[in-house]
Amino acid sequence: MTRKTVTPALTSLLPAALAVLALLPATQAMAQSIACRPNYDFAVEVQGSYPEGAKFYESDARGKFFIDVPACTTGLLLDLPAKKIQAVPRDQVKATSSGVEVPDGVPSTAPAYAFSIDGPIIQFEAEDKKVRILPCLMRPPIVGPVEMAALVSDRPEYREGMKAYSPDPSAITRINKYGKKVQIDAFFATWCPHCKEHMPKFLRVMSDAKNPNIKLNLYGVPKGFSQAPGPWQGRNINSIPTIIVKIDGKEITRMGAQPGATPEIELAEIFQAVK
Repeated sequence: MTRKTVTPALTSLLPAALAVLALLPATQAMAQSIACRPNYDFAVEVQGSYPEGAKFYESDARGKFFIDVPACTTGLLLDLPAKKIQAVPRDQVKATSSGVEVPDGVPSTAPAYAFSIDGPIIQFEAEDKKVRILPCLMRPPIVGPVEMAALVSDRPEYREGMKAYSPDPSAITRINKYGKKVQIDAFFATWCPHCKEHMPKFLRVMSDAKNPNIKLNLYGVPKGFSQAPGPWQGRNINSIPTIIVKIDGKEITRMGAQPGATPEIELAEIFQAVK
């Protein structure tokens, strides 16, 4: 395949892209390989959809990022300083406990692809597949009722956030012993950075709780939801996330979602107060 190059106009945009994508201070790899860790703050769009296995990785080499597009026959190494995306043979991509390891150099004959930068979005075409790397909050939002399994499957940032949170075991035990009928209506937005931080913790609590008396309803809201029709209307919802707790059909309270909130402890305390 003929090597493609980045147009000169993109050179002036690279510093902006580096500012967006330089997620952690990086140092050059000591060996002839690059350690890469998945970063779920960014999403990989392929042909207008978001394959579950597509991932964006930050690396320990400054300005280099690995992109895994399962539909491509090779991995893809984004090299911002060199202004190219280089194909990496799959047999040279090694799985590690924290991500993958890829070579810090591939043969000059390997396919290379041009990319363009539009604000925080990088886009390119590899193996006739149109690919975009964009902040996960810029994906089209989930709107309306959604099951937890579908939400977690569709949004890696929620799935990984759930894995990273460890609820208090004693609070989960108290939640599981509660005998009254409970309905929890949670209104959130996949475009909301605060929801991205809080909802995975709340969902992990709901996943760990095995109390059949608790029914959870999840509703994704659109931007401008106060003016949009949907199940959030008439519920006095002015901010998100809003998590409404009903016991025996009566609204009891709305859970806190401030930074540092521990949903399992708050829910256990609500149940303790309403016996």
